[in-house]
Amino acid sequence: MIKPIFEIININLTSISSSEPVENVPCGSCVLCCVTLSPHLTPQEVASGLYPLSLIQPSEEQLKSNPEIGPIVSLYRKKEGGCGMFIDGKCSIYDYRPNSCRQFDCRKGHHPKIPNMVD
Repeated sequence: MIKPIFEIININLTSISSSEPVENVPCGSCVLCCVTLSPHLTPQEVASGLYPLSLIQPSEEQLKSNPEIGPIVSLYRKKEGGCGMFIDGKCSIYDYRPNSCRQFDCRKGHHPKIPNMVD
């Protein structure tokens, strides 16, 4: 018998979304965010079934601020880190990339693993 996973596994999955505007970032040949990060997915993106998923353990800071937080749902993450959809030096789902990819702007210093590019 097939059952929806939420009936089998009773776990709080966490989705992180942002109200940041979609940016037109002039990446050029830079792929630092693709090889370093794994984008978070919205509930709608998870439900769409378009993306392979990974579950990421929340950080200590996230657990302190929200003890009920569960694993964070992200786009498939490579074992060595970075986005699993970054294949042969390019985004294999660029036209359908998640909203967090469209919003990410390294120039704003949003992530500690990505240096702030703004002077």
